[in-house]
Parts: sequence; structure tokens; C-alpha cells
Amino acid sequence: MPASRHTNDTIHGDPLASHSSLNVDELSGDDGLFSDDALTVMQPALSAAATRLTLPKTPAAEKAAALDKRVLTPRSSLSGKARSLRRTASDDSLLYHSLSRVSSLGDDDQFDNVREMTNVRMKAIRDSLPDRPTFKLPSLPKFPPQLKMFQGPDEQSIPPIPEAPATGPEAEAATLDRVLATLTGDLVVLGGYRGSILRSAEAPHQQLWAPVKIGFNMRKADLEVGLEPEDELTMEERIIPSGMLQNIGPIDISRKFFKKLRSCANARNGTLRIWDYGYDWRLSPHLLSRKMASFLETLPSNQEGYRGPKGALVVAHSLGGVITRHLVNQRPELFSGVVYVGTPQRCINVLGPVRNGDAVLLNEKILTAQVNLSLRTTFAFLPEDGFCFVDKKTNEEYPINFYDVNDWIKCRLSPCIETALPSLTPKPQSGLGSYLRNRSSSIKRQSLTNLPGRDSARRDGVLNPQLDGNRSGSPPKTRPSPFTSGEPQSQSLPPPPATRARSIAYLKRILPEIKQFRRELAFDPEHARKNEYPPIAIMYGKSTPTVFAARVDGREGIARTDAYDDLVFRPGDGVVLAREAQVPEGYELVKGGRICTERGHLTMLGDMPAIGKALEAVVRGRRKGIGLGRASAPRAGQA
Repeated sequence: MPASRHTNDTIHGDPLASHSSLNVDELSGDDGLFSDDALTVMQPALSAAATRLTLPKTPAAEKAAALDKRVLTPRSSLSGKARSLRRTASDDSLLYHSLSRVSSLGDDDQFDNVREMTNVRMKAIRDSLPDRPTFKLPSLPKFPPQLKMFQGPDEQSIPPIPEAPATGPEAEAATLDRVLATLTGDLVVLGGYRGSILRSAEAPHQQLWAPVKIGFNMRKADLEVGLEPEDELTMEERIIPSGMLQNIGPIDISRKFFKKLRSCANARNGTLRIWDYGYDWRLSPHLLSRKMASFLETLPSNQEGYRGPKGALVVAHSLGGVITRHLVNQRPELFSGVVYVGTPQRCINVLGPVRNGDAVLLNEKILTAQVNLSLRTTFAFLPEDGFCFVDKKTNEEYPINFYDVNDWIKCRLSPCIETALPSLTPKPQSGLGSYLRNRSSSIKRQSLTNLPGRDSARRDGVLNPQLDGNRSGSPPKTRPSPFTSGEPQSQSLPPPPATRARSIAYLKRILPEIKQFRRELAFDPEHARKNEYPPIAIMYGKSTPTVFAARVDGREGIARTDAYDDLVFRPGDGVVLAREAQVPEGYELVKGGRICTERGHLTMLGDMPAIGKALEAVVRGRRKGIGLGRASAPRAGQA
């Protein structure tokens, strides 16, 4: 990969220009020289040679190097004029995230040799297990008197090793308890892509997403959204959202988190109101943003005359964070703070389900390629620069305009428009497993009646309702790609002309709308100038190989069935890259609001110590005046 891509991991501005520990302007006198006290304070700094070796050659770095030379000037050459050391902002008094010269996003090269997708579902199950077992193992009996018979007369007994103080999850979880003990007002939690429960609008309101019965074909559900605008507007007549999806079998998404919130004293006495916000994650992001605004407007903290803290504190996971970020730009006064949990700026994993479809356990029909194309939010993750594919041999980038329907046709990104071309190097199949798969595929091809590819893919059970969409199209004992899922689409029939025409017309309408939505996610300097942005914190992961790009055989390889077989990985949470989980350029994080977690994408809200730190940072920033308007605008040196 070209080394120039994604090299800047700072939050805002140059690290040296805004680093709190190098406030040289306030240490220097009127003539630019330093007092004796200042020299003493700055003695532990890096030497000039070390600075040249460790810092980039930027204007700010050159300025720092020049200042470093002044610091090393002999004291005898300095003016004898008396000077005093000015008071500077301490690290504890800072309001926004203090930048570091060391990247905290992980080493981009550490996963260069990875060729298989991490099993994020198994990681989610491991993350959901208790930190300590609930049962006790039998202890061995102690025989201190008998032990003496094995010691010599001059042998000294070894003193016992003192136990270290507890620093485990229980001790760290005290941060969340401390925050909840003082937190009042409205706290809203919402999930991500496929992260809200969907029910039938008709009584008895059966659950359509994602019960086990549907996964085992014991209940039918149609999640496809009509391609016309009115199909979205009338959706609540058929399907309604019903809160966040808190767990899938043994996988805990947010169940423990909600239990923790609702069991705190302030929630029990009513001063802290917990809101489980569900939304229909299939609809247009603009529509979802408006619906969320309507919901927040009804909360007590956003009513006129409310005497408590104004605005809602929102914890948003994945796609929920994207919708929240858009609404923050439209109506910042509705928020008292936001914690973005695994919220991506981009995520190319959605391209796999659009071409190959998804499966839920044994159900291969609930999330076909046609259904995934009809989900408006699918397109909200696609990058404007078109980066996704690189050449296998030269690493040349092959950008795609994901917001131009002509590129969708040319690259055959969806079988609703054009089926993918066969691979130039088909994988040999042999053995009983291959026979059974071919037999199953043959039966499915005979039953094709609607869109090609609806039943042509062989997939395994999908437990994770997120962006990764792992499949089982890989050989045994290998972890599957998040894109590939089954039989080559070239063996499917081409789409019917009417279906193709409707799909093209749909993309021509929806792609410009999504592109405009993504533009509206950008930082607004006017909001920042007026101190209207609420305090912001993020949670992200960097310990799991995460899809960064796909290697193809030339630009023509993008249109083939094996386009997603050879993947490039970078640090992330298994779904969202660490770099893409940061806030967009211009936004500033509240001090202490950048939290790295070892949890995978699906189970991040189960990391109680991390969520406690994020909430604590946001609450502290709000109390210091962030987001309360210019009248309450905090100063950089405020204590």
C-alpha cells in the first residue's frame, strides 16, 4: 500500500503546535529568551539532536528546534534582566484532548501477513463471558507441619509473596459507578446497523429482526424496503422499531450496560432517565435524523422551563453514531454530550452483502443481495474518495465513484444491475464437501424464480447484525472473508430487464441524497465559534485485524466474483478501522475522551470501565461549559 495514505492520526492541527506541555510562548520573556526558572523547568526536555531524530520537519517542528537552541544557550549570554515565570494551563485544567506525538491507532504494518478475517462472532462470545468464573475450584489442603520434614536444618523458609492490590475490572468499573452517582437528566442509548429490534406493526407485534425463529426458518419476515420514496414514508404501517437489540443468544451487546444504568440510585429515584432508543436502520439516514430529532425534542431535558441540565447525553454505537453526528450538526442544542462507540467515517464491508447477500443462521432469504441494496443506510458508509481496491502486484489504487450509478454498472457491484463475472482462476473443488455444496447449489438454481442470486449463495449462520457480514465460503479450517459468501454469481441468471431498470432508477435517486448526507457530517466552524458543539468522546478498538482494502487482478478484477477474496488488514475492532473510528477533521474531543478498548465491534458497550471513562470525560467537559454557548464559553486555562 502506498505509505502516504492515512498517515495523519492527529485530532486537530499539528501535535507540536497544540501540545500542552510545550507552552513556550508563556515561558519566554518579552525578548523571546527564557528566565533561569524557565530553563530549570525545561531542562528534562529532549536534546536538540534527539529532537531532530524524533520530530517531523514541519513549520511547528522547526520553531520548536529553534526554541530548543535558545534553551541550550549558556546562561552567561542571557540578559540579566529579572523575569518571572508566567502561569500556564496545567494538564488537569485542559478542556479538550491533549495531542500526543506517538500514534495510538496501532501499527499499520502489524497485520500485513494476515490473509483471513478474524472470527468476530467468536470474539463477541468470548467478550460476553464473565471476567471471573461464577464457580469456585476446590482448593488444595495445606500441610505446613509436614513441610518442615523436607527442609534442611539451615534452610530458611521462603517468605510469602504479598498479593498486589486489586486493579481488575471491578476496580476500574468504579469509574462508571462514580459517574452514575452524580449523573442526572436524560441518557439515550442507540445501536448500530442492524442493531435495533424490528416488529410487525400489526398485533401481536411479532419480532421480525432478529429472533432465533427466523434464523431457523420457523418464522417468515420480509425486510426489503420498496425502492420508491413513499415506501419509506409508509413503512411504519407495516414494520416498527422496538428498542436496541441488546443480545443475540449468548452474545451480550448492551444488556449488561442497560442493567447497570437502570440499577443505579439516580435511575431508581427518577432523577436519571434511561431511554432505549430504537430506529428502523433500513431507512434513509436523512429520515432517521429527523425522527431522532423529533424524539429528543420530547425529552424532559429539552422542554422549556426545565430546571435540570439542558440537552440529552447520547451514547451511540456504529451507525447510530453516524445518525447522531448528523443531528448534532443540525440541532446541537438537543445534546449535552455524545459518546461515539465504534462509529465509522467509512466502512467498505457493506459491499459484500450488496453483491452476495447475507444469511441469518440457516435463513438465506431474509437478507439477500436485493434486500441489502434496498437498505438506504447501506450507502452511508461508502467513502467519497472511492478507495477500496488495489492491484495485487503493483499496489496501485483503483478508486470507484460509489455515488455514480455508471460505476455500479461497470464494476458489477450488485446482481440487481449486473451479475459478477467469473473468476479467472476458479478454485478447484474436490471431496464430499464440494459434492454436497455443488448439489445444494444445483437444487437452488433450479428453484430460481425472481432476482438472480437470491438463493444461489451458500452461507453459514450470521450472529452479528453489524457491518462485517462474515461468510463460510472458504475452505475448512480457515476463517472466512467478510465479503465472499458463496457460489459465483456468474452461474446465476442475469437480472430481468424490469428489475434492472428499477434498480438503476433507484440508485440515480438515492446516491446523490446519501452523498449530501455525508457532506452534512462535516465540521461546522460556526457551531464551534459559538461554542454550540457538545462535549464529544469516542471509543474505538485497534487490536483486531480489520478490512482496509481488497486486492484485485487489475481494474477488471473488480467486476469478478473473487474481487473480495484477497484482503488487506489494518488495526481496528474487526469491523471499523481504528483510524476511521476517530472524529472527522475539525471536531475536537473533550479531554480524556479518547478511549481505546480491547473489545470487538459488537460488544464495545460491554466494556464498563471504558464507557465509564468516556461518560466521565463528557460530563466533566459539560460542567466546564462546553456546548453552552458563547456566554458560557470556557477558557483554555480554566481550572
